[in-house]
Amino acid sequence: MSKKLKSIRRNRNLPVYNLIWEISKLFNSECEVCLRKMSKPQPGFVIHHLKYREGEKNHRDFVSRLKYYQFLLPIIKREGIHDNFAFICNACHHSIDGPRGLKRRKKINVLRLFLMYFRTNT
Repeated sequence: MSKKLKSIRRNRNLPVYNLIWEISKLFNSECEVCLRKMSKPQPGFVIHHLKYREGEKNHRDFVSRLKYYQFLLPIIKREGIHDNFAFICNACHHSIDGPRGLKRRKKINVLRLFLMYFRTNT
């Protein structure tokens, strides 16, 4: 991908990054899983829904990420940051929700996986 195309894409997404940056400050601007810091408006971080309420809109109900984050900002400020949301980096989010992530496994198997991880000393 050319530098010009990357620059155009980055500039187009800047309002989204600025909004995520504003929200990140409520979460100490760091990924809750790996503690990676967001030091400026940039790609690579998301607001992760921990649980949805019945009938609540989700990201699929919006035409753009910007509209979705504009919808979330007042909800996060009103409800408290750790009740329904987490601030995480894309890599950690992909580990949870991605096509090979933990959500595709049964919770008991995820627990067994983590127990095996902590028992392993290699």
